[in-house]
Amino acid sequence: MKSKKILLICIYAFLSVVLSACWDAIEVEDKGFLSGVAIDLAEEQGENMTFEMTLQFVVPGGLGTATEAGGGKAFRNLSQTGESLYEINADIARQENRSTNTEHLKLILISTDIVEQEELFGNVINVFLRQSDMRRGMLLGIVDGKAKDLLEVEPEHVKIPAQYISELMENPRNTETIEQVRVGEIQEHLLANASFKIPQLAFFSDDRVNYEGVSIFEGDKTKMVGTLTGGEVKGLNFIIGKDQLGNIVADIEGEKAEFVILKGGSKIKLTNKNKENLKFQVDIDVETQLSQYEGTLDFYKQENLEKFEKSIEDAIKKMSEDALKKVKDELQADVLTFGNHLRMHHYELWEEIKDDWDHGKNYFSKSDATFNVEAIVREPGNTIKIQTKGDK
Repeated sequence: MKSKKILLICIYAFLSVVLSACWDAIEVEDKGFLSGVAIDLAEEQGENMTFEMTLQFVVPGGLGTATEAGGGKAFRNLSQTGESLYEINADIARQENRSTNTEHLKLILISTDIVEQEELFGNVINVFLRQSDMRRGMLLGIVDGKAKDLLEVEPEHVKIPAQYISELMENPRNTETIEQVRVGEIQEHLLANASFKIPQLAFFSDDRVNYEGVSIFEGDKTKMVGTLTGGEVKGLNFIIGKDQLGNIVADIEGEKAEFVILKGGSKIKLTNKNKENLKFQVDIDVETQLSQYEGTLDFYKQENLEKFEKSIEDAIKKMSEDALKKVKDELQADVLTFGNHLRMHHYELWEEIKDDWDHGKNYFSKSDATFNVEAIVREPGNTIKIQTKGDK
């Protein structure tokens, strides 16, 4: 009987330890939740490269609750300069009075001053990839100007700038933007020495950030070689068959017409296998709806409908040709997925040229492409005026 009592006491003692809170647990209010990181070059440079890193921490008291509004700012930015990002992080940690938690880190912003230098971008990203507690799903943005300035914006409906910027990048795309880019995807490109693209942002006002365009990186040197904007980004998206949302403006007999893109896609074919003069054919198809028209053509007449569709096809072809020229001739970095097509459908040829695709001999810059565009207008949408008499 005595032995049973001793056994029960031991069991109760064990359960009291197991079922209680962890001995080394840190309460939520004692954690410093990191929401965003901005990396710039320091304004004053010594003999070695000097960085400035800004960390944005969430201030829980500023967020409030479902029933009570928060008071004051919901974020706190801490900056420090140094030659090593590891050392900077340690210096900032000494300023923060809470244990840093990176589980909610979603955004990394890097200035163009850094990414325009050969291999420096890869070295910066490698710091985050080596951290065991970092998530591969963190969003990346390139900033035209000081990256830390974007972490100071105070939008009306979001209390934390890093959250606002993340949501901006994750919103449904239009034809002048691209899908969000995450750290894990960039690691794959870096390992393969493949060229890639990242959204480029800029400080617009105290409460807004502007989507500037797309930063293009040459994979072999891991450096930014240029930027696509406006129609060039639209052309890029039409070629690769992604992010075909938003609108497109065309000219019909001197009058402006605007169309909403309902859906679209593209197919790439190789029509000439001579590695010194590779030729691709890109078939692009889109379905649209006429949203606004300032002319007088009767949309419902077949001959006029064909004019509307032809105007869209000409506009898309022009934007695609402009994007091809910029990427192939000027930047010489394949972000058009031509290399992926060769790897998947012409593997033996790809094995022969992959080490000189968009660097070295750069067979990509020697290649060419033609575009076949088919556009369909499904619905008329709104018009300013329609001519009801005459032959038009």
